[in-house]
Amino acid sequence: MKKCILLGLLFFCAGSLALPAKSLPLSPQGKKEAALYLDFIRAVQAEVRQDPDYCDDYRRVFSQAPQSRYLRRLLAVCALTQDQLEEADLYITYIDEGENEAEDWAVYAFYNWRKGQLKEAQENYEKALAADPDDLRILYQYVLLLTYIDPDQAAEKLKAHQEDYPAIAHVIDYEIGNIYLHQRQPVKALQYYNAATRRDPTYAEPYLARAQIYEKAAQFFLMLHELEELEKIGYESASMYSRMGSVYVIVHDDERAQSYFLKAKNLDKSDVPAGYFLALYAERNGDFEAAARYLQETADFSEDASKWLQVAFYQQRAGHPEQALRLLKEAYERFEQNVEIGYFYALALQDDGQNRRSARILKTILQSNSSYEQARLAYAFALESLHKYEEMEEQVRLVLEQNPRNAVAYNLLGFSLAERKERLPQAQELIIRALELSPKDRAFMDSLAWVYYQQGEYEKALALLESLDKEFVYANAEVAYHMGAVYVALGQPEQARAYLEQAALSSKEAKRLLKKLPPARK
Repeated sequence: MKKCILLGLLFFCAGSLALPAKSLPLSPQGKKEAALYLDFIRAVQAEVRQDPDYCDDYRRVFSQAPQSRYLRRLLAVCALTQDQLEEADLYITYIDEGENEAEDWAVYAFYNWRKGQLKEAQENYEKALAADPDDLRILYQYVLLLTYIDPDQAAEKLKAHQEDYPAIAHVIDYEIGNIYLHQRQPVKALQYYNAATRRDPTYAEPYLARAQIYEKAAQFFLMLHELEELEKIGYESASMYSRMGSVYVIVHDDERAQSYFLKAKNLDKSDVPAGYFLALYAERNGDFEAAARYLQETADFSEDASKWLQVAFYQQRAGHPEQALRLLKEAYERFEQNVEIGYFYALALQDDGQNRRSARILKTILQSNSSYEQARLAYAFALESLHKYEEMEEQVRLVLEQNPRNAVAYNLLGFSLAERKERLPQAQELIIRALELSPKDRAFMDSLAWVYYQQGEYEKALALLESLDKEFVYANAEVAYHMGAVYVALGQPEQARAYLEQAALSSKEAKRLLKKLPPARK
């Protein structure tokens, strides 16, 4: 109250001083007091704005008026909330000067509590309530303290006020339930939550509390019952709907799960569980654009590196590789130390033909993560594309030292040798080793066929390529080119033409070979 009066007087005076055409002169003492008042107003305004430095503003005011009990009380609270107990010792001495009001005793009780002096804290809260029995804020602090000391006594203190405050009797039942829940007495807590609902069936908090108890006990249908009752009385929140959706996920009711996640999303577009599960459902349905959108809208997307990767994957699957690459580039810059982001960004760069940049990123990753096998293998691929064959072979050797069963590494080196027509017997051995480790890998079979082709064993190459399913051949330009080249080598240009025409869309080698074919028969 004193502060309000002071501020009112100041604003009144400020308005009055604006009336004369000429300002009244202030004495040095008056100027000093005016500066003090203005500094105090600034500190109060900073506190109202929740400025984190507002306590420093009060300290500056206190340096001008160290005799002020009010400022010492304010600074004691500042020190306690900032966990600076030794500083609080300096200010709390105001209590020894007497003439203490309810707020003075409450702050002193809080000081005792933070110092671990629970008995003294209880006594001083009781003094505060004796000075102002109607201060519910002090009562709440007192009951919170009693919750740690004696929960039954805390409950009794609250119950004693139900008759005094009938309008909030249901809230008091709920708070007593919270006391027992905090003490891990859920049965007793439920009794008071039920009492709160009987007093006011439209009061939402007891329903949510019971739902939480049932959820922790894995009694999901009871939990759903509580939340459905809330929904019936018109209560809704994104978090409630997300919790309901999550339970329906657990019990494999996908239709209801999606409906509740959508309700949550309609209330809060950024709801994290709703966005996550809706993205999974969209992925299952093949709607990758929707899946990406759901994840990007979640509240934690900007700080969750894994979600950036997932969205990039969705964009790639949706047929937007440029968007995926841009997103990974931004993620790489945002999450500078994230190795997985760097790895997948490097792979995307390789897909885009930016092998030099990909190699730089992978090399950086390997400098601090030398055992990252997949990154080293990707680095070897980049080096091979850059025609740095000696460095590539060194990286493959390191991969195979770490994992002698890495079939992809054997195939990479074998196919590279075949492409260069070098050490073809070794290339064949390497690819056969890859197939021993992964006999059904169609890419490895294509590599072996290409070795046969380079060795002039066209029939063996054709037999191997024809054993591949046609969809795989036509979906891979390089394989289609190999098929066409083998048919050309066997003197069968008409059989080669369809494969080369398909491969020529993205393969320069196929395009050159296609031009060499005789005109098509009419």
